[in-house]
Amino acid sequence: MEVKYKINVAKDFSAYPAGRFRTEGKASGEAFLLDHILGKLLLAFSEKCILEIDLTGMNGYPSSFISGSFGKISYEMGKLIGQDKASALFMKHLSLKCEDSAARIKAVQDEINTPVAIK
Repeated sequence: MEVKYKINVAKDFSAYPAGRFRTEGKASGEAFLLDHILGKLLLAFSEKCILEIDLTGMNGYPSSFISGSFGKISYEMGKLIGQDKASALFMKHLSLKCEDSAARIKAVQDEINTPVAIK
């Protein structure tokens, strides 16, 4: 499958992502999920292509941000189709890129595969 959609977190969203919920600020995981990931991911599913998310250029990502975005969508999809299927579907249509830290990619992948339930 080809990469058709791209998001660069630092350039397209915020150089300072923080917080889980939108009530915690404009740079929260929930804001990133709803305003950037969700629409493009649904298009990637329907068009059988890949959404690339570039995590490069940040000092790090708070766990609350990762769980509020990547974890939340994986958890909600898991409630509908089962967590294993949701994680596999998500990873089939998602490419994570980070030129300065493989650990950031792993943190996001871990959250997708084993999301924490957040309310």
